Order: sequence, then C-alpha cells, then structure tokens
Amino acid sequence: MADAYTHIACCLDGSAAGDAALAAAIRMRSLGPGTLTLLHVTEPGLAYAGFSTDAGLENLDTVRTWMKNILALAPGAAGVLLEGHPASSISDWAKDNGVDLLVAVRHRGRAERILLGSFAQHMTYNAPCAVLLVHPPAPAG
Repeated sequence: MADAYTHIACCLDGSAAGDAALAAAIRMRSLGPGTLTLLHVTEPGLAYAGFSTDAGLENLDTVRTWMKNILALAPGAAGVLLEGHPASSISDWAKDNGVDLLVAVRHRGRAERILLGSFAQHMTYNAPCAVLLVHPPAPAG
C-alpha cells in the first residue's frame, strides 16, 4: 500500500466551491500525518485596486483576515498568500515546497474559461504533483 501524502496543498479562491476543496483537503490530511497548506493567489494589482471575489476579498488586509478565518477551520494548517497568475504561481510554489498533492475545485463557467483560461486544466497538465479536482457543490434548488 502506498504511503499517505506528506504535503497536501489546497487552492482557495473565496468561493463556496473553494469550501468544497477545503473540506476534501482536510479529509485527505486526516488519513495520515503530514502538512496541510492553504493557498490563495492574488493577481497583481487586483487586491489593491478594490477587486472583489465571491468572498468579498477587496484588499490585502481583507485577504489576510479571510485567510486567518479559514485557517481556524483547519487546525495545524499553514496559510500562504501568493501574488501572480494563479495557476502558474501555485505550480511553482508546489514544486519549490515539496507538495505531493494539490487539491482544487473546477468551477469556472464557459465564458470565464474562454476569457481567463481554465485553472483546473492548467493544474492537471502542469502541476509538479498529483492533483485532486473536487466537484463544486450542486446549486440549491
């Protein structure tokens, strides 16, 4: 039987779908010892220019407070805030920090994928480790 993952990193974006990824990462971490790191990437200038995500992450202080609140949900986890292109920044960080499993959620709609690209697809092809893609929760109703 294979060893448990020793360093799991979970990609968070402040959305309800991201909460599903967090829950999956916490479950995976509970299967064995090791590190859990929660990652959030702010694209250059957006956190400083009043950009808002689903979680209302409007500036760097708000992002830091949000991350602190998320870390309370995962005792023992570390939080890392990155700046740059999300998929590239996370891939590079994972490679440099010995991550052996990345947990993320695929939830962009067709228009967002056309305009912004597919984060999940980039991670699947370019991550330096295994990737667990979590389905977002089904919409209510």
